[in-house]
Amino acid sequence: MKYLVRSIKYFFYFAFLTTLILLALVFLGLADSNIANNFNGGYSAFWKIALFYAAVASVYPKLAFINRKLYIAPSTDIQDEAIRFFQERHYIVEHQSEDSLTFRVKSTGTRIIKMCEDRITITRTLDGYYMEGHRKDVLRLASGLESKFTDTED
Repeated sequence: MKYLVRSIKYFFYFAFLTTLILLALVFLGLADSNIANNFNGGYSAFWKIALFYAAVASVYPKLAFINRKLYIAPSTDIQDEAIRFFQERHYIVEHQSEDSLTFRVKSTGTRIIKMCEDRITITRTLDGYYMEGHRKDVLRLASGLESKFTDTED
């Protein structure tokens, strides 16, 4: 269900961005105010654009969101240090339990730009820790968190 919701969000996000760009071009006088003249094929081009956005939006969540293993010893308790680490990077704790931590971006503007898809979850399992969220954020934060714990242990 989460995948479908993300796909629909991204479809409308792409359409919204295209509309904003087109409005800016019309406002600056770089494009004709009659939308039918801006696209090859007139209004029938909208269906082609919508199909393209639907195709991209249906694949994007699979490519953009990951669940990555953190290379931190499972016996290490990381909660307090992870909370400090995320707070330094402008995240707030959304949910905290014995086996998981969930963080959200503190800034409302950043949350809107990321379409409220800014949640990072750290889960403790028997074989270690896993971080789930947007690929770019997970890779950036996971490497920082891993280096923090490997520097501490040396």
